[in-house]
Amino acid sequence: MNPIIERISNIGIVPVVKVNKIEHAIPMMQALYDGGIDAAEITFRSEHAKEAIEIVSKTIPNMLVGAGTVLNVEQAKAACDAGASFIVTPGFNAKVVEWCIENNIPVLPGISTASELETALSYGITTVKFFPAESSGGAKKIKDLSAPYQHVKFLPTGGIGLSNMHEYLSLPSVLAIGGSFMIPENLVNDENWEELSKLSRQAVKTMLDFKLTHLGINHENEEQSKQTAQTLCDLFNFTFYNKPKSKFAGVGFELLNSKGRGVNGHIGIYTPYPERALYHLEKKGVHGINETITRNKRTNKINFVYLDKEIAGFAIHLINPDLKMEV
Repeated sequence: MNPIIERISNIGIVPVVKVNKIEHAIPMMQALYDGGIDAAEITFRSEHAKEAIEIVSKTIPNMLVGAGTVLNVEQAKAACDAGASFIVTPGFNAKVVEWCIENNIPVLPGISTASELETALSYGITTVKFFPAESSGGAKKIKDLSAPYQHVKFLPTGGIGLSNMHEYLSLPSVLAIGGSFMIPENLVNDENWEELSKLSRQAVKTMLDFKLTHLGINHENEEQSKQTAQTLCDLFNFTFYNKPKSKFAGVGFELLNSKGRGVNGHIGIYTPYPERALYHLEKKGVHGINETITRNKRTNKINFVYLDKEIAGFAIHLINPDLKMEV
């Protein structure tokens, strides 16, 4: 996968940004960046698009900046000259696609039908924008298209927000989602950058959906772990589960038969998208431990990984139980 496309996948959310006032470009993009979203598609629906791409690329170099609503080759050239890392078109524009391919620029042409997708494939394009997403059949349409075109990745945009993002992101064929729900026009006009950062953080929080799944506690031997599990079950009417390497008291307490990772044990954290979670955690200085990674055999997606950080003597691992059950 192209490094730019892979990064878009890991970020998970690509804001679609219209810059109506050039003085808003930096504070608006900084607000997104501070909120945890380090990518954006600056659209050519504004006369300030090229200038905005240029100043954002120079001022916030860690921001992945693309150009959207690119309607012709001249706009594509202008965007790339200004520093755009990728091009997005609302429909399939053969001339723009050809120019991007010739110049090795990642391009996501817009499609909404199988025929348009066939055209994209004829150019060797396997990553497309699905637009307008909701009014073109939504997540169900993407799922239906993915059946015969299993190698295609989609960036759906249009009508997506906090309430329905997982309908799309949960599909293996969805690269990321696009939208402007985290940058409402009224907040931009009011220059309320702090609130924009809050909305961006909420978007990332909703996407990663971290939840505590269980607490793992180390023991010296199996007899001790069994005793602890039985005590918890007796006190709180939890169900006892006997596993090869541990005992469970209900689903919340894992009592290990030996000393595992962490001085005291480990904390299990659920997320539906471990790859995306790792990307966002790495920005906070926390990384996955490669040798602990397990993957789903069908999708090759990460379903389990320990982090290189302990809290209060407890190691931490990410887990997607749904993926793990498919292994």
